[in-house]
Amino acid sequence: MFFNQVTTKATNPAKALPSDKRGKIYADVPLNYFNNVEDLKNYVVELKKLGVNVLLILPHFKPSFSPYVVADYEQPCSLFGSWEKFAEFTKFVEELGIDRMIDIPFNHADWNCAHLQREWYKEYKTNGIEAGADDEDADGNRIHVNWGAFILDNSIKELQDYWLEKVIYPHIEKRHVNAIRIDAAWGLDPNGLKRIVQETKKRYPKVWFLTENLGMAPLIKLAKSGIEAGADRFFNNMYWYNGGLYVPTDVYTLYKRSNGVPTSTIYSSHDTLMPAMKAYSRLRSKDIKGMNNKAIVRQFVQYENKHSVNQFDEPTQKEVIAQMKLDFAISAFMSTDLMFVAGSEKALFESNNVCSSNPEDFKKGIESDLPNFMQDCLNIKASAEIFNCEGVIIPFGLWKLDQAGVRGFVKTAKNGKQAFVAVNNSDDTISVKLPKRIRKAQKGYLHTAADIAEIDIPESINLPALSVVVISC
Repeated sequence: MFFNQVTTKATNPAKALPSDKRGKIYADVPLNYFNNVEDLKNYVVELKKLGVNVLLILPHFKPSFSPYVVADYEQPCSLFGSWEKFAEFTKFVEELGIDRMIDIPFNHADWNCAHLQREWYKEYKTNGIEAGADDEDADGNRIHVNWGAFILDNSIKELQDYWLEKVIYPHIEKRHVNAIRIDAAWGLDPNGLKRIVQETKKRYPKVWFLTENLGMAPLIKLAKSGIEAGADRFFNNMYWYNGGLYVPTDVYTLYKRSNGVPTSTIYSSHDTLMPAMKAYSRLRSKDIKGMNNKAIVRQFVQYENKHSVNQFDEPTQKEVIAQMKLDFAISAFMSTDLMFVAGSEKALFESNNVCSSNPEDFKKGIESDLPNFMQDCLNIKASAEIFNCEGVIIPFGLWKLDQAGVRGFVKTAKNGKQAFVAVNNSDDTISVKLPKRIRKAQKGYLHTAADIAEIDIPESINLPALSVVVISC
């Protein structure tokens, strides 16, 4: 699947960069997919083989009706049962050489959350403010979705102290946690967030923070408080790029304002359309043209009763997997980091529902060579600096779901190194003229799953159907 039809001057086996020079590969792991800790451990071993080096678990605190509506931040969820069992699990993950990231909803909690004082909630004298966000329903109408949790006032120093002393510090000191994702960071009081981050890093310099800054609003507005607080890493919005111009501009603005702080491209997460459904949408683009993600889910799951790729015939399964590979390749080489949600490699079709998904849903995946391809991509990613840093991304080609052909990007880092990544999702070989900035380099390296080949940069290449080309220079 990797393009190699260029005359090579020398070929060398790909060698991985030192671990501290490689980006973070996050596995976003919903705990409700697992019956017990042993099943979870076995899955983490699989993730390690793929190339994952950060385990991000959804909120593991005692939930109300959802993990993101916490009933008690001082008790673990039923999967672990006790902090001792949780610590034993995170120690296991640490011994695999994987970072342990917890997800803390600082922004909202159950109205009757244990240990939280009533005055720590915003407008507590008048029944509080229910947390939520503007969204779009399946019919394209703008709506407001409430989350069932209530907004906390993190400008209050006593609440900040609670987060530090009762939640963060014990996880670092006793439970082997070394990384923290701050859920809905844009909604936190900027000064409160800054104190939480800085006090933690002052006491534990090796602990790092990822702040959630996703959204279709300009990315920099959502990331501003996290940047000012000193967060170490962010998400970018390239997952949503389907041909619009503002998303690449948005990502560029984040790059400039944050001075190139590492970001993660999202292949998938617990909040997004699963890659298998996105790939199937490409195959059915004429039927679902103009539908947003919620409408796509409604069409396939509710109207057509499709819950697993297993329900498709074998040729369709192969087509779905082929499209998923191309999407993964585009995601893998774009930014410093990469994230995918548990089950993506198994071609799970339905998005994770933090309230209702369960182990039976996790079993609906299929066996294919997709995990091997993902592993190949991550091995290539680990072999070159340009794939493990930030840079200016210039997308080109056909990105919309109903367009078959070549799409990709050119990435230019501060040190002048460049990458050219393109995929051909059509059934035909297509001639691709390499961008001028890549041709000017004259010499470069062609990356495949097996090796790195030194090449003279050609004017153009004939990219076969359903193939990937990765060049650095």
